[in-house]
Amino acid sequence: MNITLHHCRDAAEQALRLDGWQQEISQIEAGHFSGEIVDVASHSVRLFRESANLSLFQRMHFPESQWHLVTPIRWPSASLFGIDTVTLLPRCDQFWSVVPSNYDLLVVSIDRSRHEWLGRDEYRLRRLEVSPGLLHQVRGQWQWMTDYLSQRPAHEPIPPALQQSLVHQLEESIDMLLGSDVPTIEPDANNYRTRRYIVERCQALIQSRPEDPPSLMALCDQLKISRRTLQYSFQAEVGQSPVAYLRALRLNAVRRSLLQDPAQYLADAAAAQGFFHQSYFCREYRRLFQESPSATRARLLESPS
Repeated sequence: MNITLHHCRDAAEQALRLDGWQQEISQIEAGHFSGEIVDVASHSVRLFRESANLSLFQRMHFPESQWHLVTPIRWPSASLFGIDTVTLLPRCDQFWSVVPSNYDLLVVSIDRSRHEWLGRDEYRLRRLEVSPGLLHQVRGQWQWMTDYLSQRPAHEPIPPALQQSLVHQLEESIDMLLGSDVPTIEPDANNYRTRRYIVERCQALIQSRPEDPPSLMALCDQLKISRRTLQYSFQAEVGQSPVAYLRALRLNAVRRSLLQDPAQYLADAAAAQGFFHQSYFCREYRRLFQESPSATRARLLESPS
């Protein structure tokens, strides 16, 4: 059994902390980031709890050998994950989501050889129709487990008997939740897929030309949609205007570039993402991350390798 706890001060750092999950996380809300992960994994089952104080964009590829069940403890948004639901993540090459600020999320992964009925319509995002009482009981147990582990002194090893008990309780709660052929539903199917397609295509078009990103009108022309449809799709799916959201993704790309190579020229890192006006770039970078790009660079250069 492997139990790890991570306290992160950067969204890009948090993306690296889930072993086996390929993630790219961008901060899209202004402020100082603070996130936490509690990760409990055995050979047969995994439970992790992830939380952060700011709204984020997440692009991920999760292990294909497992089913992944998501249920929020706190989710201050009406999108994607309902607060009183269990959502089954789809099988796909890449999944993206926008998470609200101050979220607190539980994710359970189980081997695909168990509960094979979950494979029906596996390429779609689905919600399990679980009774509220049962969900409250199971989610409460997972929350108590992760609370207990996060509050234990980090230097004290967990006795083998306690580890065995944790795994047994976790597996028992999963079997209780999925003990029968639970019906699944796909949320807001047609409108949901259309909105996500629009946001996804805009992101791809921006990333294909980072040094010369297309204007909103160019995006509308290419997708053959109105400006109103573009605005509505972004507000519904990411909670921001397309201008603010797409600019935040480009600023995060600059920040990741600095994390990888802090010795590079700031102007070059900014220009690679289409920021040629240095005062505008510095102002927007500081607004989003609450520090100047030069401060980020200096901090990284001073930190031990």
